[in-house]
Amino acid sequence: LAMATLGFGVIIYRIAAGTDALGRSDGIAEVPPFALGAGLAVGGAAALRVFNYYVAWGLVVLGALVIVNLTGSRVGRALASIHGNEAAANALGVDTARCKVQAFVVSAVFAAVAGSFLTHYNGSIGPSEASVMKSVRYVAIVAAGGMANLWGASIVSTTLNYLSLRGFFGSFDHAVFGAILILM
Repeated sequence: LAMATLGFGVIIYRIAAGTDALGRSDGIAEVPPFALGAGLAVGGAAALRVFNYYVAWGLVVLGALVIVNLTGSRVGRALASIHGNEAAANALGVDTARCKVQAFVVSAVFAAVAGSFLTHYNGSIGPSEASVMKSVRYVAIVAAGGMANLWGASIVSTTLNYLSLRGFFGSFDHAVFGAILILM
């Protein structure tokens, strides 16, 4: 699945870089800030940075609440059984195909919300957002934090992204994430 995800990222990158409607290699520019009302918006302006910080963490907390509630529900237990042994879950009457589609839809909603806010914050979006190294980074974070562990993945992603953004890894940023992926 990880390799298929990386391959899919390469395909999307190539399609976006070659499609006129998507701005080719330049992407889509001049995306306005996302208005939230009361004069507040998600955008890249310096005056909005503190507000954007709280909006981002609010979305993280909201997403974590959704995931915690999902994992404690009947659907969450079915997904855990599929993760453990798909054939056994199917034998016990779990509709594995339906559960997988539901999990895919939930993850797609998370990705759509995150991508939308990222686009409005940056003021643009381009093919570089679907590069192979970004996919390696995300897969490495999930592998290091634990695929079935919300808190592990959250802590590892926060820590590694903080260290990366602060320049702790220097010019070895891509190598560190690649090494994490190989070690896991």
